[in-house]
Amino acid sequence: MPLDSQLADIGDLISVTSELLRRTLGETIVVRTSIRSGCRAVVDAAQLKNAILNLAINARDAMPNGGTLSLEVTMAELDKDYALGHPEVRPGRYVLITVTDTGTGMTRHVREHAFEPFFTTKPQGSGTGLGLSSVYGFVKQSGGHVALYSEATQGTTVRIYLPLVAEESDRPQADAAEPGLPKGNGQLVLAVEDDEGVRRVTVSRLMQLGYNVVEAASGPEALAVLQRTPDVGLVITDMVMPGGMTGADLAAATRERFPNLPVLFTSGYAGPEISEHTNLRLGDWLRKPYTLAEMAMALHRMFNRSAC
Repeated sequence: MPLDSQLADIGDLISVTSELLRRTLGETIVVRTSIRSGCRAVVDAAQLKNAILNLAINARDAMPNGGTLSLEVTMAELDKDYALGHPEVRPGRYVLITVTDTGTGMTRHVREHAFEPFFTTKPQGSGTGLGLSSVYGFVKQSGGHVALYSEATQGTTVRIYLPLVAEESDRPQADAAEPGLPKGNGQLVLAVEDDEGVRRVTVSRLMQLGYNVVEAASGPEALAVLQRTPDVGLVITDMVMPGGMTGADLAAATRERFPNLPVLFTSGYAGPEISEHTNLRLGDWLRKPYTLAEMAMALHRMFNRSAC
């Protein structure tokens, strides 16, 4: 479609759109926002609002008994490791718009086809199947990237990445040396992730940062690994996993058996400030997709804390 793209403050656009959503979604849907200022991108404002409206309508339909729709605007970085798994992505800094609902979520089959034109799970006559595909097309046309995270009964998060237009003061200095990342000293980390591809990248990053790694594909498997591997110094786990045990369940069980073992959550869902998916007292949080630097800092911080 032809776009009328102009430089805009994305936070301002989402704030205006959220007020419209509060008036139109109904009293049973609570709309929450978390917006960082200064997030600017070149975008067609009308099409962006339409994309958010499409996502909100899908969220409303997934919450027939009411729920929460969360809108977040912040800055994010997609690094070369993420781009290796998503060839259409150019590494760099982005404005990140996150739309999360607490609805019925999607099965793996629905998730895999969600962006296809005319694919819909709604009854005949109730939907065209063009909502998500139009969002996908608009974001791609705008030079961005869109990612979907969802599990049945766990709600859905859609992330829209638009190339960031940074203020001059925010631009990295050309002659500034990039600081070295804090690295491990051979500590043993248990990586728990049900997605084999994501787990492979996680293990590779941990080894690159100087950690030794054991891995597990589920919560029960992770507990079995911990029982036979007493030297594990930290657990990094996905939040939503199949098999009846979430990352929060794993953290609780780990804390009962190994009270001093730190746990680092990773998830594609909304951040802890607007999410009800986890009890944060059980561990720290690293939101997907995260960069190597973000992982390095989180691990360094947690190992230092546990050593005190």
